[in-house]
Amino acid sequence: MGKKGVGQLFSHLAVSTNTYHGFTLLEALSGIAQAGFRFVELACVKGWTNHFDIDEAPQGLDRLQEALRFFSLQVVSLSAHSDLASSEGVAYLEKALWVAHELGAQVVNTGTVERRETKDALLDNLSFLAREAERNQVKIGLEIHGGFLKDGEVARELMEAIRSPWVGINYDTGNVIFYGNKRPEQDVKLCLPWIVHMHLKDKRGGYKVWDFPPLGEGEIDFSQVLSPLLPEKTDLPLSVEIEFQGRFDHPKEVVDQAVRRSWEHLLVLEKRLFS
Repeated sequence: MGKKGVGQLFSHLAVSTNTYHGFTLLEALSGIAQAGFRFVELACVKGWTNHFDIDEAPQGLDRLQEALRFFSLQVVSLSAHSDLASSEGVAYLEKALWVAHELGAQVVNTGTVERRETKDALLDNLSFLAREAERNQVKIGLEIHGGFLKDGEVARELMEAIRSPWVGINYDTGNVIFYGNKRPEQDVKLCLPWIVHMHLKDKRGGYKVWDFPPLGEGEIDFSQVLSPLLPEKTDLPLSVEIEFQGRFDHPKEVVDQAVRRSWEHLLVLEKRLFS
């Protein structure tokens, strides 16, 4: 997918392996590749979807890279969420940046903090992590997620305080509705200059309604979300994330079909944006 020029917006189109929560990494890679994608966002979130154990690295890297080659996939980003107000969370992200460098990934995505009261600790720790990001030549994407970093306005304020080219925003189109009660079609413009990665996540229902279907089956107008990215951010990593309705007891075929339908929707969307 992708054309020359503005069509390069789809040049780093991935699927988050978090979409395959409850399944193995190989099952995730198989479904993603069969759908037509060539990039993945590797979920490395302890206690949730941990398809590669950051704490065990460098052990396992060779096997991971072999599996990626087998499925003709590349890692464009890592999801390595941790509490950046804690020393443990900082250490985890520091190692994730090194792993990302080894895999040739562009971005490590993470959560921030859960309470505004810990913002000062977050800023101090991000000052250190920004230097580590530069050393590894990998950007940090702070995800729109949770009670603190809940929308584009808060993201803009945080970016203006951090002021580092190595720390940006992972804009999650579904989370901004779920956590921030904002529409991504308008909200995305508030933090546009700082977006370094985007979760393409569709959404049904409003605030705090957990319903994240395949792309094109929810209520988000992705043409409006993506149009402002042109022409400046044509190489932005875009990662499809499907979290269904909060239950993960479905068979793998259900996930495979959802990923495939999302791919087909993106083909239609590309024609709409670039015809």
